[in-house]
Amino acid sequence: MSRNHRVILTRSVFLAGVAFAALTSAAPPASAQRASNTGPEATTVDDLVVTARRREEAIQDAPIAITAFTQETIQEARIESLADLGRLTPGLVYTPLFGAQNQLPIIRGAAQTFGPLNVGVFLDGVYLSGKAGVDLELNDLERVEIVKGPQSALYGRNTFAGAINYITQRPSSGAYTGSAELTVGDNGLRKGMLSISGPLNDWLAFRLSGFARTFDGFYTSSIDGGRVDFVENSGASLVVEARPTDRLTATFRTTVSTEDSGQPASSVIRTNGAPGTPAGGSATQQRNLLYLGELPSIPEKGVTVNTRRTGFEPSDYGQRGDTLRTSLTLDYDFDYATLTSISSYSRRKTEYTFDGDNTICDRAGGCPNFGFPFAPAIPFGQSSFATSSSEDRFLDRSQELRLASNGDSRLQWLIGAFYYSNEVRVLAKSQAPLTQAAVNTNGVPRSRTEIDSIAVFGSLAYEFSDRLRGSVELRYEEEDQSYQQAPSRAGGTGASALVRNSKQSFDFTTPRVTLDYDLTENSLLYGIIARGAKAGGFNTNLNITTAQWTYQPEYSWNYEIGLKNTLLDGDLILNAALFYTDWTDQQVACQNPVTLGGTSTQRTYTCNVGKAEVLGLELDGVWQLTDTLTLSGNYAYTDATYSAFVDDSLAATLVLAGRPPIDFNGNHLPYVPEHKLVISPQYERELGNGVNFSVRADVAYQSRAYLRADNLQYFGEKTTLDLRVTLRGEDGWRIQAYADNVLDDDTPTAGVRFFDSVNYSVSSPLVTGADRRQIGVAIGYSF
Repeated sequence: MSRNHRVILTRSVFLAGVAFAALTSAAPPASAQRASNTGPEATTVDDLVVTARRREEAIQDAPIAITAFTQETIQEARIESLADLGRLTPGLVYTPLFGAQNQLPIIRGAAQTFGPLNVGVFLDGVYLSGKAGVDLELNDLERVEIVKGPQSALYGRNTFAGAINYITQRPSSGAYTGSAELTVGDNGLRKGMLSISGPLNDWLAFRLSGFARTFDGFYTSSIDGGRVDFVENSGASLVVEARPTDRLTATFRTTVSTEDSGQPASSVIRTNGAPGTPAGGSATQQRNLLYLGELPSIPEKGVTVNTRRTGFEPSDYGQRGDTLRTSLTLDYDFDYATLTSISSYSRRKTEYTFDGDNTICDRAGGCPNFGFPFAPAIPFGQSSFATSSSEDRFLDRSQELRLASNGDSRLQWLIGAFYYSNEVRVLAKSQAPLTQAAVNTNGVPRSRTEIDSIAVFGSLAYEFSDRLRGSVELRYEEEDQSYQQAPSRAGGTGASALVRNSKQSFDFTTPRVTLDYDLTENSLLYGIIARGAKAGGFNTNLNITTAQWTYQPEYSWNYEIGLKNTLLDGDLILNAALFYTDWTDQQVACQNPVTLGGTSTQRTYTCNVGKAEVLGLELDGVWQLTDTLTLSGNYAYTDATYSAFVDDSLAATLVLAGRPPIDFNGNHLPYVPEHKLVISPQYERELGNGVNFSVRADVAYQSRAYLRADNLQYFGEKTTLDLRVTLRGEDGWRIQAYADNVLDDDTPTAGVRFFDSVNYSVSSPLVTGADRRQIGVAIGYSF
């Protein structure tokens, strides 16, 4: 898109937002209270209380863009994972880059492939670290809150583009309650959930819940016929809440979970364009050096990965792990203020072995790999020559203290402090020396990353008049990082005996200023200016230089205007948000030239050479058309483009193909569709004898999205239709029949820059297949 076209489009989007605001704010005021649910999560139009700004408030009163899914909607719409949240939430895209070990939620176009997430994910206010630990089984939740825009001032670490907070159900202090559900579906889906809650005495209550899930997967290997994306997960949680006095509440939470899952259903896509001579090739053996155009789907029985060990793999294929998370929350009421303390500890262990090449030699006479002709060709039919394997240990500790004012005075305040410690130990088994003798001498590479972060934060909010309010939030944070790498055996020699010891420190100041004004009793206009910051880190790949060992923080300034309207006596909600992000020092994926050796993934590292601009418009609403019919939906327009980015490695490939270099300015950021639309009608009525009948449909559409900054490859348009039919009895039983992805849309969900190891290791896309059609039934009972 040219700059002139972008300017015209920018003006059009801005005018559309202004027109929407004018139309809705001019509507006659409603006498009812503001309705609460926004977007597809709405099945009723009752008030919903959220805590996105660290204090309880109705969602329509909060001057911030937030989507909240209630317990009822989580159940009605079968929201079970980050993928479901990404499908239904405006401005949120979910991309599983490498399956369970590398989840990528993207809010408002802030996409990245390397480095920490740009979205902070929290469980009951406790930060979840890493990309592998954020996609939880969404069981026994009270609600999920998705807050858009930088939340650094109050939430903390790496909420650069927004935050997702999972909020679990609290214990029942009255009568005993419980719930059980059994789900059966095709492709071997079996899932059971159970919970029970009640008082232990007058001041102590508990909640105990658990789940188990098995799934054979949608895909099988074309190499050995084995299961690829299977799942065998289980977990349990215990919440104990004590109220020894009227002033003190103590809540202890602990969760344990185990995982045994397969590999991502990913295959290397053979290049189809830009012929040239690859590294190591002769002039008479030209190959296509790039993939151009729409990326193809992955056949359900055509994933080119090994699933059964052939002898050289360090462990079974797939990912296994266990997690322990604990937290203690203390709330003490001083009348004028409430003191809150959140202490947390978590430990996560994972082990995975994935097929490291995702290919099979399909050429008679053998296939040339990187270094050919000096390295021998891969024999025809060979597929087991590379793995990606690691054992990881994660340890997190955090402590937050905050004191927040109580009451209804015009001045509200909050002060707090936060400490976070993270340690990650990695045993990189796939980077082991080639000979067993070398392994016996040196072991395999091991590393340890440590992070210590401390922050102070606060906010002041003042009600200037009955209609006008303002708030200022500020956070100052200091972070120390260290990275060490060494062989797993002392006294090693050679390259594996090299010890790397890197350290770096950062400090950030992240303000946010908000003004909000009641245009009418039921129309709220707000504006936000906020700074986002995300810490730097370490590059750990093999084929990088010393100067590339570290990368620096990235920053953004964000500007937002929003409007929230409750109309027709509370039966209609219309909300809009218009935002602009100026993103600098962007952490992007760079790649060294082939002269440094290794495959394209081994030469890839994170660098701070990008700048981007994101312009967006989000609309969401819910309309209670009749007592039995509700229509909800949302639309997001996101124009996320680079204003500066140069990838020298691509330039070298283009020269080999006889093509001119590409100017990335104006190109779209990867994985971000320009248009995203969700429509969710729901019909509900009483059938008599205490039986309630409901039908819900979720239609989700998103436009094309690009794989890389060069915009040469893209994922096609995607449309999914989910259906749910539910019967509920007044005595607690329920039956739900469901069908996910009814149209069986097979548009790929993710992809990365990879390499084709049986074709001179030229840069090729590694594409992950979509979740296919799933049909099943769930039977539950609650008391």
